[in-house]
Amino acid sequence: MRNCKVIATYFGLRRKFPHTGTNTITMLQDSIENEINLNPGVQQLDIILVNHDCGHYEGNDYLNSIHNLKTYCGRVIVLHRDWSDGVGMSMNSFEYAFKTFKNKYDYWFFQEDDYKIMEKEYYGKGIKLLNWKKETAFVGYDMGTIYESLKDKNSILTYKLMKFIFFIPILWWGYGRYLREHNRVIEKIIRLIKNNKLHHASGPTGMTHKDYLNEVLNKYGKLPYPELPNPNHNKKDFKRFKGGPISKVIKTFIFYNHYITWWWLYVILGEVEFTSVYYDMGYNIQPYPSKNNTIYSYKINQFKKYKLIN
Repeated sequence: MRNCKVIATYFGLRRKFPHTGTNTITMLQDSIENEINLNPGVQQLDIILVNHDCGHYEGNDYLNSIHNLKTYCGRVIVLHRDWSDGVGMSMNSFEYAFKTFKNKYDYWFFQEDDYKIMEKEYYGKGIKLLNWKKETAFVGYDMGTIYESLKDKNSILTYKLMKFIFFIPILWWGYGRYLREHNRVIEKIIRLIKNNKLHHASGPTGMTHKDYLNEVLNKYGKLPYPELPNPNHNKKDFKRFKGGPISKVIKTFIFYNHYITWWWLYVILGEVEFTSVYYDMGYNIQPYPSKNNTIYSYKINQFKKYKLIN
């Protein structure tokens, strides 16, 4: 049995922390230190860092310097994939790693670089959950807010509203060919919520087996994500708007509408579909029993809080 964890990284500008490539290097240094010291609960686990290469030389040099570095029970493997106009984000990086090493590893854990799993033996526990029921194809580790949406009466209304809000921007920015698929996934989310099912893992942080990933590739030819170029990569920086939370959201939506529309399509057709696609194939998603010290988020500088998944 061979195990790996794929961490998708990127040294370009971001709206939230890490804002810059320098911030990302500092964050990854801490993350790799965690991989060196944390017992994942299996005898072997390689860490595959996939860099969506935007030409940040210091970041690339740092990654090259830790290639083959020993971790708790494996080593760091660094892959650089072409920028390709920013297409694919993390999901394309996950696919890149799987297509490169799909015959080498059995169990696959996917994580974006602004997360840090800190619970001992999390990987071994995940394998047990994945094998607990034959119909389980994915174990999601960051599903607290998704679980909350099942209990929130307004969650369905929110998705219906987002479907309406992004209708014009999707057409305006030339993404009309994705509108039907976008609406289909929104309707699927609503249907799953009504049936009290968890529709996806945030991140999408979680674990699956190579057999399920191969099923997705054989059926669809690729892992889920829209092939849209990044429209904001050449901006010098993202503005930091002042005001309350609602005011900031409105200002960001207006000022960065092209970027936000592109990002939203990746959320729905990439992040959500990366895990919810298994429902389309007759499988289920199993939530990991995350605790309040399981996942640390660099983005919010604290552990993710979980009240309902125990």
